[in-house]
Amino acid sequence: MLARFSRIDPETNNYVRQGSPSLVYGTLVYVRSMIVMHAGRALARGATIAIRYCSIRRQFQDQDSSNSGSGENPVLNYMNVQYRLLNCLAASYALHFTGRVTMQLYRDNQNEMNKDGDKATTNKSGIDLLADIHATSCGLKALASSIAAEGLETCRRACGGHGYSSFSGIGPWYADYLPSRTFDGENDILGQQVARYLLKSARIVLNGEDTAPNDTARILKQFLSSQETGATFDILGNDADIVSAYAYRASFLTFEVLNRQDEHNLARNDLLVDFDRLSKAHSQYLVVKNFFATLDDPCTKETLNTDTLEIMRKLFRLYALHTVEQEGAEFFAASTCTSHQISLIRTNRVMSLMKEIRPHAVRLVDAWAFPDWQLDSSLGRFDGHVYEDLFLRASEMNPLNDVTIDPYPNSPVLYRKDTKTSKL
Repeated sequence: MLARFSRIDPETNNYVRQGSPSLVYGTLVYVRSMIVMHAGRALARGATIAIRYCSIRRQFQDQDSSNSGSGENPVLNYMNVQYRLLNCLAASYALHFTGRVTMQLYRDNQNEMNKDGDKATTNKSGIDLLADIHATSCGLKALASSIAAEGLETCRRACGGHGYSSFSGIGPWYADYLPSRTFDGENDILGQQVARYLLKSARIVLNGEDTAPNDTARILKQFLSSQETGATFDILGNDADIVSAYAYRASFLTFEVLNRQDEHNLARNDLLVDFDRLSKAHSQYLVVKNFFATLDDPCTKETLNTDTLEIMRKLFRLYALHTVEQEGAEFFAASTCTSHQISLIRTNRVMSLMKEIRPHAVRLVDAWAFPDWQLDSSLGRFDGHVYEDLFLRASEMNPLNDVTIDPYPNSPVLYRKDTKTSKL
């Protein structure tokens, strides 16, 4: 029982809590914040392999090319491949920055609660902030691990048949990462925790009670104040408006679910699907907000040159607008954008962003600086020697090449010849 806030009474053998029970959530917040950050790097690893390989692999000549001798086209030049892989690339950066921000919030909260030393358990502002961070970290863990797992499978399929080979490096990594959707909280269950917290916060705001100074209360109040005037945002021309649209949509869904629960008296079981959608919407808002805030931070602007920062902003818009495209019905229902804006995102804006990002795609994955030994992939080699390494692994490095198997099923001999040196 190496715990600060719980113990077993040696005389009665009863479990005793000391201080606020909410403090035990601190460790969970820390672990889930690490999972969010790790999800970004996990997806980046798959995107690095797939984008490098698809820039080397060539297939078919461009039928619309005026140059008949242009040869076969790099697979990454095809828009349907870019649509899959560049969105995974943008998501990897979004999750990485979100993980960093969440970790910093956790550290700030720990400092706040420890201001009074042993009296930390009575620090109400720290406890209130911890409750908000705990709920949001639950949603972010569920969203991030789902995006990463699904993205790794997308990267594997984008590599064609070679993507399913163990030499690709994606398959084994996908198998290792997949349990992340379950450990430290099964994703569907975590979504219910987020929804309960949002509904509780919405009731407090509706009742006019004093709210904790956190971001959740802020966006819920802003929604109520602008509900009567409408809230269509310039999501095609203003990055800050994109973030506001995500916040408005999450708040709209929160009060919609609250109305169904409190006014229509629907059973909790009837609202579980709504809870999942609400948690996802709120978590998507947090990812977009944190991505935007990181790029808008003065330290980021000082660290990155103008050209690099502009490319990162394009990745932000690609991730945010692609998600709007996927969740268009909810954004439209919340009046955050018009049907024409959603149509332009699908037919124009996302496609334009991919064309602008494509020339920088390989450098953007190289920026993760994964060494070849860590990727363990023929397809994702830094030097681009894909097919040479595939042949080397199959012809010279495979230990079965030194073994001759007896082909006759009734033979008592398994190996006809084994030239390998025994390790015993």
